[in-house]
Amino acid sequence: MDWTIFIIAAGAFLVGVYLGRRSKQAALGRLANTANRNASATNDANDRYLEVLRRELANILSRDSPEKMTALYDKAKVKVREMQKADKARIQAELAILTDKYPVYEDFDKIETKHFVPYSADLNQEDALSETYFDISKFMALTRIQNKVTHFPVFSDEDDKIFQRCMNELRDRAFKASLENAIDRYYLARQVAEASGSEIRDYEDQKIRVLRLPSHADVKYGVHLKQTDEYGIYSFFVYDDGKTTTSYSRSDPSFAREAALHC
Repeated sequence: MDWTIFIIAAGAFLVGVYLGRRSKQAALGRLANTANRNASATNDANDRYLEVLRRELANILSRDSPEKMTALYDKAKVKVREMQKADKARIQAELAILTDKYPVYEDFDKIETKHFVPYSADLNQEDALSETYFDISKFMALTRIQNKVTHFPVFSDEDDKIFQRCMNELRDRAFKASLENAIDRYYLARQVAEASGSEIRDYEDQKIRVLRLPSHADVKYGVHLKQTDEYGIYSFFVYDDGKTTTSYSRSDPSFAREAALHC
């Protein structure tokens, strides 16, 4: 037997086994990396899905009541920051409760309508929507903590600033509309009085009270919205060319303060 040939063949065999093992290990490594990327992509997609649902819920709740939305936002933010300080066992326990309550991600969708069907606060399930917004916020925080995602907070400082500005705009927009309605009621009452041969300076009914305020240049009225116990000032100024500018502001019971509206 030619031992030289045997040695060469054996060496080639061992080299083949070695290269095969290296190739297999590389392939397994690539598969593991692919699996990790797929899992990460899935987690990211689920997280973004929940973010969209949370946005839709917040839009509905904000339109219905900026005050309630502000309280809910603050409550959820406090809970999220509490979870960020919790230990691993607490995180797992909180996640177990939520996954039992929402077995699949679609269970977080309380709107449940086609994308082309309009919806609003008339869904008549404000409590359920608020609860789901809170749960989504908590679930997102828990999964991000579990996955060690730290660069994408559920409630950021920048979000806080934007949120406060948006809620102020919503509140002031509704307040301005109420002032406009009150002034319309006042002018209507004046027209009725004038038609009967009398004149009124101030006006009051079950919902509003409108007072003519002293002013040097413009015409100014103080308005009390009784149902919400809010005070505002409406004023207008007529220029020589006939152009008129109007102004609305928040005030106090004495009508001594004027705070510009965020709308």
